[in-house]
Amino acid sequence: MDTATASKNPDTRSATDRGLPWAEIDTVLFDMDGTLLDLHFDNRYWRELIPDEYARLHAHEPELARQRLFAEMERIRGQLRWYCLDHWVRFTGLDLLALKVRLERHIALHPHALDVLDTLRVQGKRLVLVTNAHPEVYAFKHARTGLGNHLHRVVSAHALDCAKEEGCFWERLQTVERYDPQRSLLVDDNLAALASARAAGVEHLRGVRYPDSRGPAMQSVDFHLLESLAELLPDRRLHAYASSPV
Repeated sequence: MDTATASKNPDTRSATDRGLPWAEIDTVLFDMDGTLLDLHFDNRYWRELIPDEYARLHAHEPELARQRLFAEMERIRGQLRWYCLDHWVRFTGLDLLALKVRLERHIALHPHALDVLDTLRVQGKRLVLVTNAHPEVYAFKHARTGLGNHLHRVVSAHALDCAKEEGCFWERLQTVERYDPQRSLLVDDNLAALASARAAGVEHLRGVRYPDSRGPAMQSVDFHLLESLAELLPDRRLHAYASSPV
């Protein structure tokens, strides 16, 4: 499957998935990691670099240290603490932001991400980043991608004290960004977040087939997964983006 050039891939969508009713959508809520940004950076960081550094810090029992780290990840997965930089600094004793610099060359926008954002802005859509990422992590990635310059607003789950996997996130989002759930689209690679949004009444939902451009394809029977962000371009003539090199 070619994740950069959607036109090379077979169209496997059903008839009901061939397009979005853009006339009925005012607000587009975008996730960051795995949706607009390639998840490859985060996967290498959390699955390789952090375990290696934590094991090195506990050189007398490196394998036990790895097991302890992975157990904590599983224990709080889907909770706001999982995404909390402060929690992991306390748990690991590592300078997590400094370690991110080692892999910063892997921070990358997904193909067509900026084309889609800029096109939707021209179409008059309100673009809001809704991310579980810690504000310092967002700032780190924005400084390297300029992502925030293409959005109307950025909302971190930490500001709402509630992860996107929890129903309270979508209720509390209304206190800082008024949106009509029935006229909103959420694009997110996190299936639990999509399910939470659906339960909260968000009408239009799209997942991401390849959050990590070098990882396996995501599968879902509940949500339509985008093969490429270029599928979001509302005007068919703009699908030329999908066949152009990044």
